[in-house]
Amino acid sequence: MTQHNIVDLVVIGGGTTGLFATYYATMRGMSVKLIESQPQLGGKVMQFFPEKRIYDVGGYPEITGEELVEQMTKQAERHQPEIRLNQWVENIYKVDDSYFELVTASGEKHYAKTILLATGNGTFYGKEPDGWKERVRNKEIAKFTIMNAEQYVNKRVIISSDMKTGVEWGLFLENKAKEVIMVNPDRRFNYTNKADIEKIENSSADIYYQAKIGDLQVKDGQLSSVTLELPEGKKLNIEADELLMYHGVELKATPFNQWGVELQKGRILVEGDMATNIPGVFAAGDIVSYDGKTGLIASGYSEAITAVNKAHKWIDPKAVEQQYSTVIYR
Repeated sequence: MTQHNIVDLVVIGGGTTGLFATYYATMRGMSVKLIESQPQLGGKVMQFFPEKRIYDVGGYPEITGEELVEQMTKQAERHQPEIRLNQWVENIYKVDDSYFELVTASGEKHYAKTILLATGNGTFYGKEPDGWKERVRNKEIAKFTIMNAEQYVNKRVIISSDMKTGVEWGLFLENKAKEVIMVNPDRRFNYTNKADIEKIENSSADIYYQAKIGDLQVKDGQLSSVTLELPEGKKLNIEADELLMYHGVELKATPFNQWGVELQKGRILVEGDMATNIPGVFAAGDIVSYDGKTGLIASGYSEAITAVNKAHKWIDPKAVEQQYSTVIYR
């Protein structure tokens, strides 16, 4: 008989809810594996607002998204759970009514007694601008989110975008980067308030309207310059260290139907125990729905605690309903 490494809990989704669930479950003595589809942890916080300040998380009068994820990752890793990045869970099977088998797109198989879904609606990927694949070599050099603000300090940064997010990145990096160059394929910045447009136009950033990223010049794996395609067929080569792009996002939806998880209006309807329609599978965070649900980061923490405690009871009916950290860490 094949012997599998069966953990108590697999957490699917490494955003703030999944990170806290991972920590709390290991604090309670559960063996845990965290599976995240992206190459980094942090979910939507890291993807959409790592540079923005958050004011509604307990214990922090203010903290940036990047700083919050850094602290939460440190907390989640305290008891050394296994963390698997770049793994998209495609299928979930119940085996002998005793444990689950999870199969990822890369063919990895993971086994767990219980599962906590902290996936949100899925994974967001940055859209590529029109003609990008056909026109540009070395495409992998481009970044579609600000992952680490420090990597842009004293760098020449090109931002390709005609949207609000691109403007916000430009304003955020203006006083950090050596130089900021905005490349806008449109005549204007769309979905952007007038005040922010005035700020970026009056900033030290250079702005090229109706311009596109042409080719990228790369030396030893590092961007050295970018060719801009300007109106009337003109081209301009600009020295650059980093290339950021924001032209909207695409959602790869979590395959809940394939997993057998029932949805109602695009959400997992749960009661107070955070249980799904599949016994042994729980959910927390943005994907769940119940009366009084709020979509705050802090709400996900409470939901994660409830889901973990119920998963613990599912495995061991004699387990206590909850434990206090002041008792565990004497």
